Amino acid sequence: MKIRLVAFDLDGTALREDKTVSPRTEAAVREASRRGCAVVPASGRVLKTFPQRVLSLPGVRWCVTSNGAAVVDLKDRSPFYTNLMTREQTDRILALLCPTGYLVEAYAMFDTYSDRETLAGMLRMNPPAWLTSLTLKTQTFVDDLPGFIRARRFCIEKINMPYLPVEERDRLAKKVGEMPDYSVCSSFDTNLEVNAASCSKGEALRRLCEKLGIAPEEVMAVGDSGNDVAMLRFAGLGVAMRNASGEALAAADRVTASNEEDGVAQAIENWVLD
Repeated sequence: MKIRLVAFDLDGTALREDKTVSPRTEAAVREASRRGCAVVPASGRVLKTFPQRVLSLPGVRWCVTSNGAAVVDLKDRSPFYTNLMTREQTDRILALLCPTGYLVEAYAMFDTYSDRETLAGMLRMNPPAWLTSLTLKTQTFVDDLPGFIRARRFCIEKINMPYLPVEERDRLAKKVGEMPDYSVCSSFDTNLEVNAASCSKGEALRRLCEKLGIAPEEVMAVGDSGNDVAMLRFAGLGVAMRNASGEALAAADRVTASNEEDGVAQAIENWVLD
């Protein structure tokens, strides 16, 4: 069946390790769009941190943000669909994670908020330069994250703890995973991501496809990590990057080249344009 929608993850997938999009990937996306294919970036990132280069690619009208907590219409930057934590879930997860002293990012209203005091602790762990730059450039720092979120009555899209010792990430993932109201995943070896239990990129894509009149069989999804698994399973053609995690590889129908080898471009060329 002809592919009418291509959804692709960003980090580790469409973005190279230097966080740029290759000319070949841009060209493949442009050609797919020219042929009438919808092109949908689907990331764990909050909208504020999406690279502008990605959002300005031809054919990109919709994007899935925060692991599926929102589907945004870029025409007016309005959410078509949201799957947020409740107020009670928001308060409970912040009460659990903020006392750890690690940087906790709360995604809400297309922005990302963190406690100012915890930044120094993350920087002492020597995170990758791209992560430090992204955090300093896009984070809104506050003095009391739970109090700030509560005062504004935000229902958050997602919690991200961007740079943790692996053993601490695993401990917290186990603890949160035992709480039925939340889903837990990681897109890097050192981060922890928490959403509402019913939230996933797969569910967000399902809602978007229903709106656009596109069947799952007409969707190709490309990803590399745990937060892409539901999307890969939803799509008629799920494609994992060569650099993908074991769970993403297991969920996929096909494997393409790595993010450093234009894997998204190859997937589009092979299974959309061919």
